[in-house]
Amino acid sequence: MSADLFDPTISSSEESINFVARPKDLKGLRVGLVDNTKFNSKVLLEKVAERLKVRYGIETTHLDTKQSPSHGVDETAVKEFKTKSDFVIAGIGD
Repeated sequence: MSADLFDPTISSSEESINFVARPKDLKGLRVGLVDNTKFNSKVLLEKVAERLKVRYGIETTHLDTKQSPSHGVDETAVKEFKTKSDFVIAGIGD
């Protein structure tokens, strides 16, 4: 599966991204969490992770807390997610 992305900050930027296929089953997968530091973001992520654990046996493998909501996830965390997680959920909060 792929999607074309448009970057509105650059007048002629077009980029295509190939997404990983969705898993057929969530049972036993590993999840990484990204807390964007907004109010209640971490609380929401932890509740979602707990429900995934109860329902599918999903284990939380890594939690990264961003410097602020406007900052990206740092490269060290990205590497950790790639090696330890099957998928990642980013929390928004507020």
